[in-house]
Amino acid sequence: MPPSRANKGAHAQFTLSHASLYGLKVMERCPNTSRVISVRCQFCVYFGVEIDNSKPRERGAKNTHKAWTLMFRSDLYRRHNVSQHPTKWIEYEACSFDEKTRFFVGITPHSNTMLAHINTGCDAIPLEFAIRLPIIDTLIGDMFFHPDDQGGTTQTAALKLFKRVDDGDESYYRVIILHPAQFSLVVAYVSRGVSFRQCARILDDTKRILGTIHYIGKDS
Repeated sequence: MPPSRANKGAHAQFTLSHASLYGLKVMERCPNTSRVISVRCQFCVYFGVEIDNSKPRERGAKNTHKAWTLMFRSDLYRRHNVSQHPTKWIEYEACSFDEKTRFFVGITPHSNTMLAHINTGCDAIPLEFAIRLPIIDTLIGDMFFHPDDQGGTTQTAALKLFKRVDDGDESYYRVIILHPAQFSLVVAYVSRGVSFRQCARILDDTKRILGTIHYIGKDS
């Protein structure tokens, strides 16, 4: 059977030298094999999207941190940098290897506090992930739910979080995390063996102590 168009050019193995070459940071590794699972654009974190005021804009500027999950392609990194960070990308490309390793050192990301990111509003910069189709269709859609729940309300609601994108030869699911700190807390709690119900209560306690009022289940 010939490979599907959706997987054309996609690489599940991340090339470590691309981190320095394209200004990326490894965000997650497999705990058993240390294989890279996701990487994030450092230009998004420290500089944000560049806006050309001489060109008309039909939509507002993106305020997400671009990330790639198990879909690693150098042309995608370059296309993103050229389109979203043209000035900084030109400056970065001209740097030596040693200069690139220090390029982001000493730069404070916008709203780099836990409280600002847990709260909603313009200070909470969302995360955006591109996820390969089989991860959602097979692992989430099929294996995560009991056969009796297939097609049910719970499964349908969960899968609505992922929007399919067909971009030429590349098809993937996109998901936007509106509150990245809450997301990171939930992942950390669950990875320690906390149940989903306990996790929700712990997160509520965290937000109550910090004085925040928005809840991840309502507006994320």
